[in-house]
Amino acid sequence: MGKIKIKILIFIGLIISCNSNKIEFGNTELSQKIELMNISDLMQNPTGFDNDTLKIVGELHLDLENKGIFSKSEKIWINSFKPATELDSVWKRINGKKVEIIGLYKAGKTGHLGLYNGQLKEIYYIKTK
Repeated sequence: MGKIKIKILIFIGLIISCNSNKIEFGNTELSQKIELMNISDLMQNPTGFDNDTLKIVGELHLDLENKGIFSKSEKIWINSFKPATELDSVWKRINGKKVEIIGLYKAGKTGHLGLYNGQLKEIYYIKTK
């Protein structure tokens, strides 16, 4: 009977560890309070959301001169991952992944060569999907 309990506990542990591939930083309560916005909807009226805290989903790209969140052809520059996290310690684990991100949005051309349609100046929450 003792061996069966141990096997069950090991099995449960494996299931939990397999499902814990998500990476999450920042204020988790914000995810429940802020409604998800589509990046393409944001791009239709970017100045209407200037200095607002937004929640968006997209693919994260973190290269030397391209640091942003992308959805189809739309992209938003990410200025900093603070205060949610220090990016240097985790960027390899989240680069190229689909993420949910909450941050302070600033409208206008920005990023490398002004190719981005706005930026997230601060990140309050980020989670891989």
